Amino acid sequence: MHKQLKVVGFVGSLLFGASSIAFSAGEDPYAEPSPEYLRQFDEQGAKTFVLERYDAAGKLVARSVERLDGNVEIGGPVERTIAGQRVRLRGLTACPTENVVYNRVQTWSCVDAARDYADAVYSRRASVILCKTLVLTPRGGEAIPASCFVLVGGRGEPFKTVNDDDSMVFLGLASIGRTEDGRSRRPDLEASRSLSRTMGFQNAD
Repeated sequence: MHKQLKVVGFVGSLLFGASSIAFSAGEDPYAEPSPEYLRQFDEQGAKTFVLERYDAAGKLVARSVERLDGNVEIGGPVERTIAGQRVRLRGLTACPTENVVYNRVQTWSCVDAARDYADAVYSRRASVILCKTLVLTPRGGEAIPASCFVLVGGRGEPFKTVNDDDSMVFLGLASIGRTEDGRSRRPDLEASRSLSRTMGFQNAD
């Protein structure tokens, strides 16, 4: 399915001999990276998967970079399998309802709508996929909680970053989880959730 291009272990090895690379633009455990940050991993004619790991202080600790020869598997609104790595979009719960209004006019199964949208982004438009997670070792078989971002564009179109977490919430395909005391697990996506309601992306059930 894929072959590994390079794996870079520690921050001291991440400069690739070029001190001009500005990691401050993306050195945040989960912040959305700019298209320029993602383009440093772009290889013409290939799709690249980047996994970045951060410590509790928010510092970049490790990064792996792999070339993807196969498609990303979309298990639903929050499940992705990329280069054999199982990822779960952090702090989100899949499918608030069984059916959703997709494209604001069509009623779809929530899972089918998520697969349709995410497959179009990951399989047909992506040139770089970046997922960010903390330094942790999930228990056997468990997916890692991460935030994922996709570079799309080129060939005459402007480059832009697609925020997968934000898209799933905005389209009403995933809801934001809550802590036991009711606090949001994704306060960074609350504005997107509100905008989704304002624009009419409502659940069908």
